[in-house]
Amino acid sequence: MTGHGVFDIIFCRNVLIYFDDASRRVAAENLYDCLQPGGFVCLGHSETMSRISPLFRVCRFPDAIVYQKPEEEQ
Repeated sequence: MTGHGVFDIIFCRNVLIYFDDASRRVAAENLYDCLQPGGFVCLGHSETMSRISPLFRVCRFPDAIVYQKPEEEQ
């Protein structure tokens, strides 16, 4: 995906549930690398990044949980 540039938001709904744990970690790292600092990953309701990768910050909203790539320190 890196050939397509970097993104502010990636929707990856109901995809990771079909992967094994090792493949989920690889996918999470690839998603992380494709995000701008401060960018977001949106997963499906039955998916969680918390068990997969510590790279993302959890952002809770009333109707959704999304995962944010931390801003780069300056």
